[in-house]
Amino acid sequence: MSRLHLGINTCFAVKRWPEPEQWVRIVTYELGLDCCQFSLDLADPLLEESATTAYADAVRELAVTHNLFIHSTFTGLAAYSWSQLLHPHLPMREAATRWYERAIDFTARLGATGMGGHIGAFSVQDALDEQRKQMLLRELQVRLAALSHYAANKGLTHLLFENMAVTREWGHSIEEAEWLTNLDMSGGVPLVLCLDVGHPCALHTGTASDDYLAWFARPWSHPPVVHLQQTDRTGDHHWPFTADYNAQGMVRAESLLQAIEPWLTNGDVFLFLEPIHPFEADDDTVLDELRASVEYWREALSKR
Repeated sequence: MSRLHLGINTCFAVKRWPEPEQWVRIVTYELGLDCCQFSLDLADPLLEESATTAYADAVRELAVTHNLFIHSTFTGLAAYSWSQLLHPHLPMREAATRWYERAIDFTARLGATGMGGHIGAFSVQDALDEQRKQMLLRELQVRLAALSHYAANKGLTHLLFENMAVTREWGHSIEEAEWLTNLDMSGGVPLVLCLDVGHPCALHTGTASDDYLAWFARPWSHPPVVHLQQTDRTGDHHWPFTADYNAQGMVRAESLLQAIEPWLTNGDVFLFLEPIHPFEADDDTVLDELRASVEYWREALSKR
């Protein structure tokens, strides 16, 4: 029987609790969760390989000890700042491809099942040039298919891409996300949507893509992974699910869980909390608000 799994993206640990033993303890003991998504802000895959493999080994061993399932790795704030596979300069796109290959290597070493995140952003100039845009998209398809095969050869089961909050970031609309999920991977692992519920709220396109619940109504070929954040229409805030922020925000657990029910006919669905606090926020406050967020969703899940 298909299940809903509640976990957390480890972005909360960046520059606060980077030690594997600390953030694994927080996820399992402080928050009482048994699955997570690893933020690559904790270990840039392009760092010296001996360092990244040692970190991956430490995390993998701790995860086994604490019965923590690491579902996938995911691009964080650092990689989100880059143009990646849609950079206007070809050598930079080739370098981005190598970055993703190294990220897949790290993921395999970690023992996670998938890798993904932000895949690319057009420059302002390229976004306005339709011919140039289509050329970059054709190239993107080739690069994603190659990465899909690379991931398969490393033992992964899927790649992820995220719906984005800016129109120049490919995958921002339902139609662009459907284009990505329908790409021919030529026998590689599938490309699966990671649906961030806050990103549609930050869009103002006047289309269904602006409604986070409309994304759940689409018949995706594979059940998407879901990122949970609280936000309102003024931006992509990544607020926690505390009483104060729930009063301001528009994401509602009850509505989301009702909308997600049809997905469970196709397999398990993973929900990953993704509050992103300012780095200057008080550490104890961060932990308190993470606990409140887990409790909010755990209570809603108990009522299903």
